[in-house]
Amino acid sequence: MSAPVAPIVLGIETRAGPDRAWAYITEPELVARWFAEASPVGQPGEPYRIDFGDGSVVEGRILVVERGRRFEHEWAWADDTSPGPTVVRWQVVPLEGGGARVELIHDGWDEAGADDALRDDHEAYWSGYLDDLRDLLDEPVD
Repeated sequence: MSAPVAPIVLGIETRAGPDRAWAYITEPELVARWFAEASPVGQPGEPYRIDFGDGSVVEGRILVVERGRRFEHEWAWADDTSPGPTVVRWQVVPLEGGGARVELIHDGWDEAGADDALRDDHEAYWSGYLDDLRDLLDEPVD
């Protein structure tokens, strides 16, 4: 039996406050600036969709929304016949002295039937996207 596939756990710290960080992971027009075209964040149970614009689409349901703090959704490639959905959790944590930490946990690889290679590919992509998010959050606000 193979070892469990570890979750992806990544985070960034930014000078931007928690409200701005939350907006950049939940408001479609801001998410599109660093990631992809995404659905508005609705209520748990509602559909959530991310379109990368190249034919790659992720679909799932919203699982948890704690406005300003935490957002979880399923992650399943629309055209993929392999693994089932995984779960992406976003958290925004205020930092003492100002700023915020944005945390990403992408889990459920074992339950989805995914392997380490698929998980590692996702971690590399997420790392780049989070770098882009941090750069945008750290830009001066007009």
